[in-house]
Amino acid sequence: MATIPEVLWAQRSSQSEADKNLIYLTINAIDVTSPDVTITPTSLSYKGTSASGKEYAVDLEFFDEIDVENSKRTITGRDAFFILRKKEAKEEFWPRLVKDKRKVHYIKTDFDKWVDEDEQETAPGDDFAGYGGGMDFSSLQSELGSAMGGLGGAGMPPTGPSSFGLNEDSDDDEEELPELVDDQKGDEAEEAETEE
Repeated sequence: MATIPEVLWAQRSSQSEADKNLIYLTINAIDVTSPDVTITPTSLSYKGTSASGKEYAVDLEFFDEIDVENSKRTITGRDAFFILRKKEAKEEFWPRLVKDKRKVHYIKTDFDKWVDEDEQETAPGDDFAGYGGGMDFSSLQSELGSAMGGLGGAGMPPTGPSSFGLNEDSDDDEEELPELVDDQKGDEAEEAETEE
């Protein structure tokens, strides 16, 4: 019997821009290199076998129709990622991914890609550039460096004795410790008190 893989999803909607009516769908099936994927306007079927022989299968009947011709997919050794374009340009989000109103345990919200309906206009670009997120890590590093005052201290305040106004070589804070009491003398004093 085939295992149902985890399905993550997020969406965007726009009444005026068709290319912003999207469903982001990820099927997590590890080591499946050549899955059998069938996409229709109302459904997606995924079947595959991993290198270790584990079988995965999931069938999704979408809440509403998608535009198959303008949808994209990327298959990696870790998962299958789909950008599915919704057929109708609507401002409202789909209330769920599938037609079935029951909660399905393997379908989860992809919070890495999720944007609330009222925040989607201010959301960063949705160009996932070949499923790498479209991130430019060199610019991210330079932005972090400038935000933290350079990479010298990574934005952290200095630490150590000198940051507290103390001189590491100073012996001013050392005090003379009292002499240790000889335990034998202490024991004799206790015995004298108990004899009285």
